[in-house]
Amino acid sequence: MDILRHDLDTAAQVRSKRSMRFFIPIAFAFALTLSLASCGFTPMYGSSGVTTSETVVALLSQIDVRPIAARRGMVLRQQLNEKLHPAGMRNTRYDLQVRASQRTQELGVRKDSTTSRANLILTANYILWDGTKRLTRDRVRASVSYNILDDQYATIASERDAEARALKQVSDEIRVRLAVYFDRNGAPQQASR
Repeated sequence: MDILRHDLDTAAQVRSKRSMRFFIPIAFAFALTLSLASCGFTPMYGSSGVTTSETVVALLSQIDVRPIAARRGMVLRQQLNEKLHPAGMRNTRYDLQVRASQRTQELGVRKDSTTSRANLILTANYILWDGTKRLTRDRVRASVSYNILDDQYATIASERDAEARALKQVSDEIRVRLAVYFDRNGAPQQASR
């Protein structure tokens, strides 16, 4: 009889441990969710994120992107205008000054000392102006890899594709950082122009 009671107690302890193994992760996830909600966490992306806030979108649409030097600068300016003014440009209040530079870092080296892979590194320094007042400045960098092939035309096409991907990454990141700036600081007081 004592053996049967001992076996029943052991079985109950095993069930209790199993239920605790199940309960603890759920309780932890619930506590983490509550702590994130209470600290003011808001997602950056998605339908209710910082970049989709009506106030932020309205402020972003007031940014005029100044011309950027070189072909990649024209493409970057076009992408920024499309991202900042999806409903068309409104009365501009802010000026965005961007300076972009690009370099290539060769990675893979073949036996004959030629490279087979490279990183294209695109860096953009930007300053947001409100009249003569500098509001924010930052640096954005994108690194994109591409293959260097034996066929020169294919290599040029691969490099241009890498440049297009890097420009898209940089323009997306600049938009997000500007949205975060406006979300945290709101619209600054009107500066005299």
